[in-house]
Amino acid sequence: SQNNNKNSNKQQQQKPPPKLLHPVLHKVPMHIRFGLNGFLSNVFFMIAYNFSVVQFEHYASSSTIYATVYLIFIPISHALISLLVFGWPERYLRSLMSNAPVGLTAIVLGAALTEYLDQIEFNRWVEEAIVEYWKLLGYKVDSTPEEEKSSSGEFYSSIFVLLVTGIWTFVLSVMVNAPTESLEKKEL
Repeated sequence: SQNNNKNSNKQQQQKPPPKLLHPVLHKVPMHIRFGLNGFLSNVFFMIAYNFSVVQFEHYASSSTIYATVYLIFIPISHALISLLVFGWPERYLRSLMSNAPVGLTAIVLGAALTEYLDQIEFNRWVEEAIVEYWKLLGYKVDSTPEEEKSSSGEFYSSIFVLLVTGIWTFVLSVMVNAPTESLEKKEL
């Protein structure tokens, strides 16, 4: 009877599952939750970034706008990933600070890539390629070059930059946030 009590006490003392936004998320595999988090974060970021480009393009370069919006999104993204993927950390600020370098390196990578894509006029190139593609398919496309040049926004470059920085952030976030037990198993 005492052995049964000791075993039940050990089971009760086991670490509880991480605190996610809702308990049902524990039934969803981590890689699916990570993908959902990435999708939501990217949608929110793209909306904020493209809105900011339209609002501030006359005051700052798109790479500066990108870096500023991304900097604002570091704690937002960290909160989302904590609630949806890894669980709310016991020490939030410490966890945020350990993840901040991931975001900061992504800012540098994203800002540099955004600046480069602006220099090569990536958005205009993609728009022209899409028009040519539709023409090759036999569709008549009305495009006025003046309209295309005056349109603002960084839609296509932001998608490309998000893809690159998303992969970068995924790899580093998994390395930083993976439980030590799973890292030890991988090393064996």
